[in-house]
Amino acid sequence: MALDFTEYFKRYEAIVGEVNTLFAKFETEMPDKVKCGKGCSDCCNALFDVTLIEAIYINRKFNEKFSGMERSAILERADKADRQIHKLKRKIFKATQEGAPAGDVLREVARARVRCPLLGDDDLCALYEHRPITCRLYGVPTSIGGEAHTCKLSGFKGGEKYPTVNMDIVLDRLIAIGKDLRKGINSRFTDLGNMLLPVSMALVTDYSEEYLGVKGADAPKPKKAAQTGTTFTGSKGRKAEAEKPEAKPAPKKADGDKEGACATCTSGKSACATCDLKTITLGGGK
Repeated sequence: MALDFTEYFKRYEAIVGEVNTLFAKFETEMPDKVKCGKGCSDCCNALFDVTLIEAIYINRKFNEKFSGMERSAILERADKADRQIHKLKRKIFKATQEGAPAGDVLREVARARVRCPLLGDDDLCALYEHRPITCRLYGVPTSIGGEAHTCKLSGFKGGEKYPTVNMDIVLDRLIAIGKDLRKGINSRFTDLGNMLLPVSMALVTDYSEEYLGVKGADAPKPKKAAQTGTTFTGSKGRKAEAEKPEAKPAPKKADGDKEGACATCTSGKSACATCDLKTITLGGGK
């Protein structure tokens, strides 16, 4: 019997709705800076991963929409992308093991060009309505771990301050759904909710009871490489495999020490935990 993900899909779609509204706000208030348009596919040629709930959702929508030769063509592209990603990640992992500075590793990831298997020959997304969160936010300023990123084709300039989407918060919410899903299906894989994987793998995977480790089902555990690693995500949702460090909370500011968007906020301090925006300086070349 097929697993029922309805509850988790609804929670994920609620986040998608918030993200779409947020992006529309940027488009309305900063039309000269948001350059996204039909046929622009810069964000579709990058190395990035999706969370467990996104992977299962994309997989479900893909299987509902495609069949025959069109489906086979996308799966063939997914297989090609997966092999390319595997080589890149091995290279990045080796660099981290040899002590390469984190900044150098991030720059190596940023230079990687991997064409998304859902991108057609017409440079249009075959599953656009159900694309990942990373794709929905690519054209506006985002931050991960306090470091700013934005599309190089946008009008956002390095060294200036803009409202910025805090991807740490978004990622935490997506992972929380994955963790609840893991408990809900009674999976024996304790780290299942933390799984991050490329779109190519999301498309080809059969998210059966066996694969997801539902107790009572008998199957091998999902690949270790897909469940562990240091994750660098932001405007391009980057990831490199290495030993996973403990996450460190950002230092707290005093109530009177507010900058940018925070200085104009009239909400109480309790609202900070769910706020998706903050203002930081975009570094040159991000």
